[in-house]
Amino acid sequence: MSINMRIFLGGVLTGSPHSRKRHLMQADVIQDAIEQRWKKDRPQCWQTKHLRWFLQEQAKTAAPETTYRYWLTARLLVERLGKTNDWLPHLNGPWTQKPKPKRSTD
Repeated sequence: MSINMRIFLGGVLTGSPHSRKRHLMQADVIQDAIEQRWKKDRPQCWQTKHLRWFLQEQAKTAAPETTYRYWLTARLLVERLGKTNDWLPHLNGPWTQKPKPKRSTD
């Protein structure tokens, strides 16, 4: 049974209503993907490899800005799990860099 991300992330979710909504939506996408691939339906059962797999394989077809936002959501999940010091060094990748805004050619 999947966990409710609104309840799970409640203590670490900050920002504007739009940002909170986006994080919840993306957390659900991450959770669904990990559940389908690894049969792990609760973040408490996840390992670093599950989030890294998502960021490497599932988010690689997304736009750089979207992949970066998935990274921000993954960081919130790691923070909520209390594994920041252990997991974040293993989740480094190109998704950790905020993409530069595209300049208009006008």
